[in-house]
Formats: sequence, C-alpha cells, structure tokens
Amino acid sequence: MIIYILFMLKRVRLSWITLSLLCCGALLGVPTHAAGDAPTPGSEGDTLTKEDRRMAYLVYKLLDKNGKIKGANLKRGEKLFYQNCRGCHGVDGHRIDFTPNEQQSTYMGQRAREDMPTFWYQMNFGDETREGMEPFYDEIELDEMVDIAGYAQTLP
Repeated sequence: MIIYILFMLKRVRLSWITLSLLCCGALLGVPTHAAGDAPTPGSEGDTLTKEDRRMAYLVYKLLDKNGKIKGANLKRGEKLFYQNCRGCHGVDGHRIDFTPNEQQSTYMGQRAREDMPTFWYQMNFGDETREGMEPFYDEIELDEMVDIAGYAQTLP
C-alpha cells in the first residue's frame, strides 16, 4: 500500500495532506473496502469523517493517472463555476492569488491542475487561512463539485 501511495504521489502530485491521510490509514490498518463491502454510514464500523470520505473519493475514484478529474461535465462545470465561484475568483480564476507571499502567483486553474487534492479539500471544506472561503460541502452536490473541479482544471 505504501509503495502504491508513493507511486501515486509521483504520478498525480498528491499534496502532503492527502499523502498523510492515506499513509495514516494504511499504517493503522484501515481496510480498503469495495463499495458494496463498506460499512453503513453512521454505523459503528464507519470511522471515516466526511473529510476523509470526500478525499478518498477524489483519490480513488475521480483522479486519473495524470491528476485530471474523470467524468466531469465541463459545460455544466462552467455554468456552476459562474454561479458559485466567479463572484470571488473572477471569470478566469485570477482574482485571488493562492500564494500571495511567494514571488510567482498561483491561481485557481494552476492549483486545480497541479494540486487537485488541496484544491478539492478547499472547495469542499473551505480555507481557514483565507477569509471568506467558506465550505461548500453541504451546499453543492457531489456531482456538481466534480464538474466544477473538472472545469477549474481548464482555467489559465
């Protein structure tokens, strides 16, 4: 499992946050169940937090070997981006610099392409270090999040 995680880190450029989550699960013996074998949500066997569950879904189901979101409807993602994200991030995702203290700026499209696990986490659960980025976990449906994330990877 650890070798697979290190391989994925290299192939998909997983963030250290996601790598830590995956390694902790492997070291603690958290089983990787097939979808039908997973514990019932909320049952005693269900030990995953909503954050863990969303991150695992991204890593195991949504990312291809190149770090791209699989199965995103980009047209719908664009529409949802304009409805939910454009107000703060701008039409091209360049209104907010994700790395304001560094020499080179990082904007939404680059973050989504190069570090999808961090982008996915912030999109779902907000960002406490930046004011105003609220969590959208309970407001935007999962399939809509997938479409927005896929569209964000097309931004400059």
